[in-house]
Amino acid sequence: MGHFAQSVSSWSPHNGTDEPAVHIFCLLSASASGRTNRSHLCTTVILYDSIDLLFRNRQILTSYRIITLTNIAPDIRLLVVFDAVFQSRSVSHAAKSLGLSQPAVSTALNRLRERMNDQLFVRCKTGMEPTPFALSIADEVAHALRSLETALTQADFEPGVSEWSFDLAVSDHASVVLLPDLVEHVSNVAPRVSLRVEAKMSAEISDLLDIGAVDLAMGVIPPLPHRFARLALFRDRYICMMRRDHPLAGAPLTLEALAEADHLAIRPGEGTEGRADRILETYGIKRRVTTRIHQFIAAPGIVAKSDMLTLIFERMRPVLNDTDLHFAPIPEIDMSVAIDAVWNRTRGEHDAHRWLRSQISRVTQRLG
Repeated sequence: MGHFAQSVSSWSPHNGTDEPAVHIFCLLSASASGRTNRSHLCTTVILYDSIDLLFRNRQILTSYRIITLTNIAPDIRLLVVFDAVFQSRSVSHAAKSLGLSQPAVSTALNRLRERMNDQLFVRCKTGMEPTPFALSIADEVAHALRSLETALTQADFEPGVSEWSFDLAVSDHASVVLLPDLVEHVSNVAPRVSLRVEAKMSAEISDLLDIGAVDLAMGVIPPLPHRFARLALFRDRYICMMRRDHPLAGAPLTLEALAEADHLAIRPGEGTEGRADRILETYGIKRRVTTRIHQFIAAPGIVAKSDMLTLIFERMRPVLNDTDLHFAPIPEIDMSVAIDAVWNRTRGEHDAHRWLRSQISRVTQRLG
């Protein structure tokens, strides 16, 4: 794929209206056989004085295919509405996030449906479900919008002097293991950079990254769509924690004893089954959970005053008080997991974001 230039000019009225004149071109590499490789899609966003375009006509050049996306975005605002409805699956939620009325969003959708000759979204019990065609273009539309946003907000970043703030979603585990060293390192090499950290909820990560509420997430993160990139940070494994004078503390822990004991489950997200339980169940082991909590900080105190066992990550042990607690490895089975950082590929292109990821890599290398 060759290089391409991104050109963005200012908004301007068209024929006395307040509609921005927008042309969005998708430049796709063509193989020697002439077949387009959609996985290598690049997007050039150019604003012009006319508004007549998108998918109505396809012009094939010698080595590249230029697809005029007329039917997708005769008005950039229609693309924005499409993306908002696709992400939220709700007209009302999309309207709220865009600061528009519901009738305005509905009108925009109807205009887009007419241009595209496709229903795009169908109302059902679970919300506005996208049609197959809407699903096929959603990632490319989102990429185009994020590219435009990035181009319009790009600013220079110099670690030693730039004032910058990053929003991170970090699991309890990564907060204990990685965050102290990361904060110390960033404060030393970039004293004017600030980090805003919130708890990571796995079910919400993709949405938070897509809308820019979070720049990067760290933790044990399940597979995400291709629009998200991933960086491996470190590995850890579950171990068993109990009170120091627990009846099981006097001998090596067995799988049978683990299964028969009462358990405290630490589950920061929604649902009744945690990650550790899913691993155990692959080995035919099911814990007897009698208490569930969402905050790890409460676990040591509860375990120290009960006969319950709980599973924690081994790298969290140094921050706990060994005086009241006993730790035991789980025998025979692999309880290890990978801790990663993930981000939206388009939003993560800024130099500042690349710098942050390089610093995170540097800090995690010290963990061993």
